[in-house]
Amino acid sequence: MAFRCGVIPTKYPSGGAKQLTQILTGKQVPHGGRSSDIGVLMQNVGTAYAVKRAVIDGEPLTERVVTLTGEAVTRPGNVWARLGTPVRHLLNDAGFCPSAEPMVIMGGPLMGFTLPWLDVPVVKITNCLLAPSASEMGEPQEEKGCIRCSACADACPADLLPQQLYWFSKGQQHDKATAHNLADCIECGACAWVCPSNIPLVQYFRQEKAEIAAIRQEEQRAAEAKARFEARQARLEREKAARAERHKKPPFSLPPKIRRRLAPPWPGYGINSAMPRSRS
Repeated sequence: MAFRCGVIPTKYPSGGAKQLTQILTGKQVPHGGRSSDIGVLMQNVGTAYAVKRAVIDGEPLTERVVTLTGEAVTRPGNVWARLGTPVRHLLNDAGFCPSAEPMVIMGGPLMGFTLPWLDVPVVKITNCLLAPSASEMGEPQEEKGCIRCSACADACPADLLPQQLYWFSKGQQHDKATAHNLADCIECGACAWVCPSNIPLVQYFRQEKAEIAAIRQEEQRAAEAKARFEARQARLEREKAARAERHKKPPFSLPPKIRRRLAPPWPGYGINSAMPRSRS
């Protein structure tokens, strides 16, 4: 098996799976597809190492490399962390010096998200814990109206129209957002970074994706409930038809020989024999 190392431009987010596939092969992953659809298998280094440990060494995935960084950490670095380890434990071990309002981001500064509390456990996708200081993150900027400058569209590595997706997401126009390939957004944050109006575009896109997923899940549940109801109705109709068919058949009659054997010896035999017993 031959290996070849290649140098790619140092441009964010060239490390993304779809972007890296296009840089290395010149082929673009189709909308809604994967790199395997064009004959390319893209694997993260950590994933490949975990597969080797699981398949060859027989070791389950119980730990992963986590980067601890940020000005609020005095001993930054990469550590092997067990899955389920509280974030607080890792940060304290790295010399975490929290401020009055500490902020910890799981992931990078653009694609990461702020943790609600520090007891969140390490999971399989926890690649980085960023603990910035107040000066490192800067002052929060006020969100303003979109001026349609198209700077976000120029910065989008997925060739999307973030300004249109923003309007569709804000207006709850789920069908139009889906038609404009919202699912292809990799949430890299480049659009929000270059936005002169300080619009948190990624937050709108994540919310819209979550709402679309919830709607589709509800539609699937409704379709399954409808299928169960229709199946039950069909079963009841079959049972009703079967009962009606049974009622159409003539009643069961004994053969003449058995009827003669069961018949009384003379008319009124049963009543006449019972009368004396009732008087006594």
